[in-house]
Amino acid sequence: MLVIQGCVRLLCILLAIVSSALQTDTASITMLLRDSTSVRMRPVTPADRDQLVRGFEELSEEARFQRFFTPVARLSSTQLDYLTDIDHVDHFAWGAESIDGAGIGIARYVRTGSDIAEAAFTITDDYQGRGLGWWLFQALAMVAADHQLSRFEMTMLADNSAMAHLASKAGAHFEPPTGTTVRAEVELNPALWSDLPRSSELRRLAAAVAAAA
Repeated sequence: MLVIQGCVRLLCILLAIVSSALQTDTASITMLLRDSTSVRMRPVTPADRDQLVRGFEELSEEARFQRFFTPVARLSSTQLDYLTDIDHVDHFAWGAESIDGAGIGIARYVRTGSDIAEAAFTITDDYQGRGLGWWLFQALAMVAADHQLSRFEMTMLADNSAMAHLASKAGAHFEPPTGTTVRAEVELNPALWSDLPRSSELRRLAAAVAAAA
């Protein structure tokens, strides 16, 4: 676990969070996609329940099926609790949103062993193929490594070419398909996020939220 040393430093970080807060009271980092579109990234918190519902409604039926492996019409209250009430260490999630505050992507890991976590990614249809998924992967891997995780496991539908491309870009090892799904494993190393824009700021933000949880 990444530890923030000293009350003064922690206070400065928390003040920075408050001073640049969004409507959900969590700071964000603004990023520019390769087409120069501005997006914001920040850790997911319990205040994001309504935004998660709205973002889910924007997903196509295909995107929902690719994420949950079964038709899902809406997120239940229990699912929303699980997806937003997290400790930011063993369970962490980055949220991405447009400048007007609309949810456009989620990257999440959940620790499943001492050094391994299940990772999952969801990008709204309009923002797929624009580089956001890779940034979310890089930022998630960076935070996971800071919390002593060394591997991601990813389970995806065999025909989910976007997720397979993302995993391949990260150097994943793919297991043979099992029915309709494929499992991949990625070794986490600093080279994965070495060119992530604003990585230091993202890392500090993730550490501050974990320290405050």
